[in-house]
Amino acid sequence: MEIRLFKIDEIALLMESIHRIWAKNHILARDEQLVRFMFYDNPNRQLITDDNHLTFVGAWIDGEVVGLLGAMPFEFNDQGKKGLAITLANWIVDPNYRDSGAGLALLDFVHGLNPNIILAMGLSEEAAKIYKLMRWNLVEDIPRWIGLNNKELTIQAILNGNEQPLRYVNPLNVLDVNSNLSCFEIVSLQEEEWEQFNKGFFAKKTIGVKRDSKFLKWRYFNHPTFNYRKFVCKDSSGITGLLIVRMELIQNQFKIGRIVEFIAKNQDSAVKLANELVTLGSEILFYDFYCYSSISSWGLEAIGFKRTFASEEDLFMLPTRFQPVDYANTKLKAAMYISDKQANRLNHIADQLWYITKGDADQDRPN
Repeated sequence: MEIRLFKIDEIALLMESIHRIWAKNHILARDEQLVRFMFYDNPNRQLITDDNHLTFVGAWIDGEVVGLLGAMPFEFNDQGKKGLAITLANWIVDPNYRDSGAGLALLDFVHGLNPNIILAMGLSEEAAKIYKLMRWNLVEDIPRWIGLNNKELTIQAILNGNEQPLRYVNPLNVLDVNSNLSCFEIVSLQEEEWEQFNKGFFAKKTIGVKRDSKFLKWRYFNHPTFNYRKFVCKDSSGITGLLIVRMELIQNQFKIGRIVEFIAKNQDSAVKLANELVTLGSEILFYDFYCYSSISSWGLEAIGFKRTFASEEDLFMLPTRFQPVDYANTKLKAAMYISDKQANRLNHIADQLWYITKGDADQDRPN
């Protein structure tokens, strides 16, 4: 068995293998530009390989690809200290080779890169069981905040007129902010300004993928398919907050907003940024935001966002999948491997340090 990264000139082979092993006509089997964006154009690719390889691991037996594992490397941030983070995608072995050991061999290859953390997001029930058996840290339901921009239309369009799941959620409401802050949409990022904010404030207070300008430009400003809307908040000292949101068309007629970044230095900046969401139009049904902790949710909650709360009596509040609408599977599961070198540094009581969103994995991408 041969375990190695796909070479850049094997991109067609990778796409064919995804089609054959993972899912027929999957987006990564059809869109070479997206494959390159995720597994080659990533500016952190150099952390684990060279210009001749994609960051996608393959397993070969007798010259045939029998297993796959995408591995997107990022610079890891632990309150200002650097490391390596890897997020996984498309881990699978051809059913005819399930007893070959290829699955664990693929994962061992990634472990061999010596990352501080490995993150897998968007797990199925079966995949979650495997990660649990491997003693990874399992998150059964990544916290999700929802904000009703148009409650009445949301109830009619998504819940078929049943207001019960949203009975305690009020529509979003703009709050007055008495400050000299300015908040506006941007089309490019001023690198020096952002690094001053990130290094001087955000990186010191959080654990997760490093939100430097290199990451943000690649992930949101240069995406080949998605158009993210980016807003910053500023005062006389520079940037004090960042909001990034993507509008998604569902059921061929309605819009929802997927927030992928919400970062604020203080209460005024948090509310000012959150207010921007309300001004984007009443045709947007609702917004949602997935984040490992509530470290950045204050401004959203101030204008009316609620963290979802499911139970046996209340199975869901709003679906998360809309192609088609899925009322049964509304949880976003994740698993994380934390290396010994990193685990020894963690303060497990201070879980509010974690800032991990859908933007860190392959979950916010075209289908």
